[in-house]
Amino acid sequence: MMTIKRRFFYSNIRMVLVTIGGFLMTALFSRFVINAIYRVHEFGDLESHRRLHGSFLLVTLAAFVVFFIVINSILSNRLSKRITGPLDILTRGVSRIRENDFSCRIEYDHDDEFRLVCEAFNLMAAQLEASTNQRLKDEANRRELLVGISHDLRTPLTAIGGYLDGIESGVASTPEMREKYFDTIKNNTASMKHIIEQLFLFSKLDMNEFPFTPQRFDIKRAISDMIEELADGYAKRGLAISIAEGPENVFVHADVSQLRRVVINILENSARYKEKETGHMTISADLDDSSFADSNFVRLKFADDGPGVDPSAISDIFNVFYRADPSRHTSDRRSSGSGLGLAISAKIIERSGGTIHAERVDSGGLAVIIRLPIETGAA
Repeated sequence: MMTIKRRFFYSNIRMVLVTIGGFLMTALFSRFVINAIYRVHEFGDLESHRRLHGSFLLVTLAAFVVFFIVINSILSNRLSKRITGPLDILTRGVSRIRENDFSCRIEYDHDDEFRLVCEAFNLMAAQLEASTNQRLKDEANRRELLVGISHDLRTPLTAIGGYLDGIESGVASTPEMREKYFDTIKNNTASMKHIIEQLFLFSKLDMNEFPFTPQRFDIKRAISDMIEELADGYAKRGLAISIAEGPENVFVHADVSQLRRVVINILENSARYKEKETGHMTISADLDDSSFADSNFVRLKFADDGPGVDPSAISDIFNVFYRADPSRHTSDRRSSGSGLGLAISAKIIERSGGTIHAERVDSGGLAVIIRLPIETGAA
């Protein structure tokens, strides 16, 4: 690498060599000319020869000074361009960054310190561009989330207001109708409460302020106990749940209550978007040895036979800000909500040291895959 320090060193050496060379050439040329003058001009007194000799030396010295200045200017100009050129490029790049043009990149071909500076500048510009794009995307997603949450809250509020007006105006004139109106009001109030609780929970998880109490437990037994408790309720809503055979005595270290919340969120997602009169959810577990070399994971798979998710949206369904275009086809309905339930699930699993993602099932449904680390030393 030809560094700037090395360029200064070589430039100084050239200046010294030029100075010595110019001085020697001037001295030799002066002596040669003076000897020639003495041989040609043998007449005249000694004083005349001395004046002639002095005049010639002055002219020769002046020529050497001019020569030195010209060579020094050429060398300094070349060195200056090697320094000011990259600085000008950097200045233009900084100006574009200041004008919020983060797509600018600097092209610099020389192998010196400025190459490292330019590479650092390009890396900084790329990071600023990515950060700005992500910020703009998040702002747009937040606006969409607010629209979605506002819609989700406005719908039950409108229903509550309408039924209260009906009670007040005497439309619900019989005890049966009043009871029906009150049940509808309570259900819509519970729906609003659930949305608000989900928002609160996600914000706490996002700031790592939600308490976790992990403990060692058998994952298969824990899932079986959860499904035994929840199956009847979901069966009444048209979702049949079955558990496939899996490995025994596989222990993990996690918060059981939070894992239960994850399971409920997945089941709610399937129950809400099922297309058949009775949908089916199959839960399976197996050992996942394809992960890290020094770790073993257990993989939980929740596969349903619902409408599935469009492949272009499947990687976004765990994003709290993601909302699919409602004008798209039916298979996108699953991701048209605010995404709070699956986003909360993702936060919980990540905090438990695992991963979560979704896949399309061959039959067209959706499978949510959870991987949790097996506790060290467990069977």
